[in-house]
Amino acid sequence: TQAQLAKQKGVLEIELTNTRAKASSAAAAAAGAAMEAAAAAASAAAATAGGASGGYAEPYSDVVQLHIPQVTAYVEDLDDYLEKLYEEDMAVKVEATTYIAALAQRTETLESLLAHETVVLTLSRVLREDGRKSVDLATNILSVFFAFSNFSQFHQVILENQMGDMTMRIIDLEVKRAEDRSDAANKSKGRRPDESTQRRIDLAARKQDRLLYVCFYLLLNLSEDPSVERKMKKRNITVYLVKMLERRSVDLLVLCVTFLKKLSIYRENKDKMLECNIVDKLARFVPGQDVLLLVTLRLLLNLSFDPTLRQQMVERSMIPRVVELMKNPHFQHVSMALLYHISMDDTCKSMFTYTAAVPIILDFLLQVEDLHSAPELIALAVNLTQNQRNAEVLCETVAGAEQTRGFDLLVQRALRYQDPLAFKVIRNLSQQDVNIKLKFRPYVPDLIHLLKLEEAGSDLMVEVLGTLGNLCVPQFDMTELCMEHGLLGYMAALLDPGVVEDDVALEAIIFTGAVVNEANAHLVVEAGLVERIYNLMSEKKLDDEFVLQISYAFQRMLCCAATRDALLSSTQVVFYLVDLLQDKNKEVRKTADMGLDVVMDTDEEWAVKIRRMKFENHNQDWLELVDRDYGGSESGHPRSGSGGGYPELGGDDSMDGDPNGMHSPGFNHLVLDTPQEYW
Repeated sequence: TQAQLAKQKGVLEIELTNTRAKASSAAAAAAGAAMEAAAAAASAAAATAGGASGGYAEPYSDVVQLHIPQVTAYVEDLDDYLEKLYEEDMAVKVEATTYIAALAQRTETLESLLAHETVVLTLSRVLREDGRKSVDLATNILSVFFAFSNFSQFHQVILENQMGDMTMRIIDLEVKRAEDRSDAANKSKGRRPDESTQRRIDLAARKQDRLLYVCFYLLLNLSEDPSVERKMKKRNITVYLVKMLERRSVDLLVLCVTFLKKLSIYRENKDKMLECNIVDKLARFVPGQDVLLLVTLRLLLNLSFDPTLRQQMVERSMIPRVVELMKNPHFQHVSMALLYHISMDDTCKSMFTYTAAVPIILDFLLQVEDLHSAPELIALAVNLTQNQRNAEVLCETVAGAEQTRGFDLLVQRALRYQDPLAFKVIRNLSQQDVNIKLKFRPYVPDLIHLLKLEEAGSDLMVEVLGTLGNLCVPQFDMTELCMEHGLLGYMAALLDPGVVEDDVALEAIIFTGAVVNEANAHLVVEAGLVERIYNLMSEKKLDDEFVLQISYAFQRMLCCAATRDALLSSTQVVFYLVDLLQDKNKEVRKTADMGLDVVMDTDEEWAVKIRRMKFENHNQDWLELVDRDYGGSESGHPRSGSGGGYPELGGDDSMDGDPNGMHSPGFNHLVLDTPQEYW
């Protein structure tokens, strides 16, 4: 014991030197810790009296506030206080610890407490021996260690005296006491206790809330060390914190929700919260008092990264309640971020239609000058406008003094500020049905003008080009627009090697595939788009998005006579489309098959060849095996490598000497001209 005292005294003397240099900040920290309950209670009272969220309904009516006793203690009497801890009378011990706790609340006396050679050991011993016997005694002693825990350099002293373990044991004991009290109340079969009994029950609950508050706050401070936090996790700290959400003390609730938010960043803790049905317990705090509501929303935001927890939030009707909170400046950012996570699920997007979410978002979009400063807003707007009904609500919402439609106001704002983020929302609107597309009619010339003025490769150009690509519908004469504004030549210039980034080139391919038709197919050929897009096929063969969009563009071109003749006569597009039938991407296979069907429907000679190649492609392994068994060539197939690959661009179109360009591996002596001969 003497060696331990000497060691602690030496450590404390070194640490206290640093403490004196930080007296002002330490005073603020200690004062903040001591007044935490009063601050939270004051905030709650302000909210109830009509604060920022004064219009929201109160989720519970019986709110208990913590009471911290105020006594006058003197550091000169510290030895007397410690002497009383050796008395048998529990009331004397409680009184002594009350004075010591009062000393610990003042930063200027912390030096004397920590420098004293027996304070820490005596208090830890008394807590270990008598902490279970008196809630007041345990609360006072833990308050002293809580004051120490506000300084990171003293955490080691607390841990060396096993205060973390003792705190967890006290929490476990108090939780069991609360459960026993609840079971006893349930067994009373609804009989209300008399007034005197009720007062005793309320007093015991308030004392227990004070003790639990100090315990969890002490552990929260100690959890700055990840290794200590992992030990708490093994002791089921998450389960205890979730159980605290059933308590009535606002101060305790704020503290526990804050602690849970800190723990929720780890998957193991998040999974444990899911097992404890945390969403059910948090739902009653939304809406609620400002302090508790804000920390609850932040915890829900952390939990919303999990799909199961997001679904539980939806089932608990969180969407309409959080939507209303967007109107409050104190909760706008966190509520929008939470709604953004919920809106990532396609099944949830339509639920926003029946709330005020879309009109509120439209109002914010029109008010915010720089949307880059509101990432949560624009992200939520982009997600919601992917849904048809939400898009219709946004377009038809009337806003402004002149009662203008929301669609017109949004497009005019985007054109005026040339904001790429606003155009992300507009692009989503252009993807919806024809009724919404037709609303773009008066703005198409302005969009084309903005496209050609904008610097090639900019974010704005990508969004405008994508919007125009979505507007290729029969109601718009795209051929006339292409001729009037030279759009096809502009697309060809964008597809020249090295001119623009891949995202712009991809949008140009999408636009070409969407706009090509029988009336302008010759213009597509004259602009050189056929060759440019074909050349990109081999350059971008590893990019699934490029392969898919190029395949779709080919399928559209093969439907038109002029572009079909150019593709079949000067490229090997058929071979590449056949090869894509083995692609891992389902949509690529489907698009390639549709393109080959178009060729087979329009050219009987190619139809025979395509059927032959489809058979060989589908039965490649069998044909190679037969070819090997019959002593044929090792390759046995015109493609090379695993999975094959038809001749590269510019290669010989003939196939192993066959005048018709046909070859059956393993059957070099036989050429089959009709599908029936396969059988």
